[in-house]
Amino acid sequence: MNKENKFVVFLWIIVSQFVSLLGSAMARFAMGIWVYQDTGQVMSFAVVLVASYLPSVLISPFVGGMIDRKGPRLALAVGGVIGTIALAVGSVVALSTALNFTVVLLLSIALSIVSALEVPALHTITPMLVSNERLSRANGMLASATSTTSVLGPILAGALYGFGTIEWIISLNFITYLVALIVIVVLWKQIARQNALSMDPGEESTGFFQEMTSGFRYTFAHKALFAMILFHTWLNMSFGINSVIRQPYILGFSTEEQFGLVTSLFGVGMVLGSVFLSLVKVDKRLMTIIFVSNVGMALAVMLTGVTQQIFFIGFLWVIMGFLLPVGNTLSITLIQRNTDQAYLGRVFSISRMLSWATLPVAYLAGGILADAMVVREMSVALFGEGELSVYASLLVLAGFSIIAIVAYYASLSRIRQLEDDPLNQTNKQ
Repeated sequence: MNKENKFVVFLWIIVSQFVSLLGSAMARFAMGIWVYQDTGQVMSFAVVLVASYLPSVLISPFVGGMIDRKGPRLALAVGGVIGTIALAVGSVVALSTALNFTVVLLLSIALSIVSALEVPALHTITPMLVSNERLSRANGMLASATSTTSVLGPILAGALYGFGTIEWIISLNFITYLVALIVIVVLWKQIARQNALSMDPGEESTGFFQEMTSGFRYTFAHKALFAMILFHTWLNMSFGINSVIRQPYILGFSTEEQFGLVTSLFGVGMVLGSVFLSLVKVDKRLMTIIFVSNVGMALAVMLTGVTQQIFFIGFLWVIMGFLLPVGNTLSITLIQRNTDQAYLGRVFSISRMLSWATLPVAYLAGGILADAMVVREMSVALFGEGELSVYASLLVLAGFSIIAIVAYYASLSRIRQLEDDPLNQTNKQ
């Protein structure tokens, strides 16, 4: 199959996954509202949130081995089957008016498992179907699909939920998963299994645990790759604190509608940043752009904490949203270029596991710290004039910590080896 035909296959996969992701975004939004309204408990909603990512963290290392052994198309197909069956059952239950908290919890767990299968598979299959010259644009297109669904999903779900039709939203998600699964089945023979065929013959008899262990060894041994993964892992700690603090901070001086507006503007920025990368070819100074984009987001977080002008915050969040996919997408591109095909699935799965594992820690740390400071009525002086509130102080602290993390990793020469000489440089011990 020539390069153009491979790229057409990639486009079909992107379109089908966009449809599937849009349905999932709508279902997650609607189920979150339904759980809170049905139980009246924030803790129930929190349990559903945990169920939506914890299974993904736990099974990611095992999934990576399967992707490298059998190829990403199998992971996409298995994820499609699990999602389709789970949503088919959920649709039947919802349409029979028997939807309850347990069913929603099980759906969240199933979709989390599907995410663990499909996301690293998509990152693995991209360099198989797209040339290095198109890689950053292709990743930008994938990010565009994700970002757009994050914006459109809640809007469409909110509009449909206004008619009290959560059962139809879940049923629609079932249809989107079925469409994506059909596309994978139709393209099955056209999706090459290059990474599966490139594994060492001596590894044929190894099991999941051995494959997982070899994936960890490979990742730890390749210093530049591991540095990139740790870079984003620590960034997630700071961005996680920002995520849990910004809502009470903004709601302290604005309305729910205004908070919804700035949140939507963040989503718009993500779409713009993703579309920008899908249109513009970026092949040089990728690490510099990654560092600068994260510093830009840090400044936006800090400035959010020192102002109460909602329109200015909206402007800052558009910029922050724009920069987020720029940094993340270029990081994914560098990992793809610098990882042996036989280990690509495991490297992305390990990266996902480490990055996502820090989020609950960040949420808990931010919440506990904020509550402790509020109880003690603490505040921070601002340049000798005036004071910052507890939430504002934590936002500024989160911004400073992001800058500190960027400064540290920018000083490491090994992380820049990712763009100096792909594969050869990262193979240096």
